[in-house]
Amino acid sequence: MDVWYDVAKTMIRTYIAFFMDAIHVYGKENLPPGPKIIVANHPHVTDGFILPFIIPEKIHFLIQEEVFRVPFIGRLLALADQIPVAFGKGKEALETARRKLISGHVVAIFPEGRLSGAKEIRRAGTGAALLALETGVPLVPVGFYVPQEFVRTFRSRIFNRDSVGGWQWGGQCIVRIGEPWQLAISARTERGYRYLREVTDRCMVSIQELAQQAAASFHQISSRVQK
Repeated sequence: MDVWYDVAKTMIRTYIAFFMDAIHVYGKENLPPGPKIIVANHPHVTDGFILPFIIPEKIHFLIQEEVFRVPFIGRLLALADQIPVAFGKGKEALETARRKLISGHVVAIFPEGRLSGAKEIRRAGTGAALLALETGVPLVPVGFYVPQEFVRTFRSRIFNRDSVGGWQWGGQCIVRIGEPWQLAISARTERGYRYLREVTDRCMVSIQELAQQAAASFHQISSRVQK
């Protein structure tokens, strides 16, 4: 039993109850048992809130280190054993994630590294591909979609830096889970940047397609409701 992870989930559940009308998940059967790397698009702050209620195992998220310095929230994230990513120290965060995966845990990464908002998916970092090669665990692509009319943008200043983030404020969230990517054992010797870039770009194309499918699913749901 993980008390602090459960406390964090309770807080998130409260947010979902107040600010999300419905969550529709497609492809849950694609989630393999055991350790895995969840890779997803990141249009809004609240995307990751949904994953702990889809994936039965505890998830270790890679989260910007500044969030861990926010009073109470940061302490709770640390107690819940989440992984901080400090600027210039990405290798340390990936090493922590690698140890979690080898121990049989689940790691979630938003490869874009920051919020993309309503824009196209950003160029992604190669950390998730490297972890998959080093540990042999599958990559599981996930696409999120929330209609822009249900997103509110909040601006703040945290630690002398302007911060802008979109939060879901009502409406539905659509989640599409793709088939897991199990990289071939023979590929594990190919750890050069060119190969990692290729794997990452292919994975992000899959994620973008899933996000587009999620958007199409939303419109189908809306059409049925209106009839």
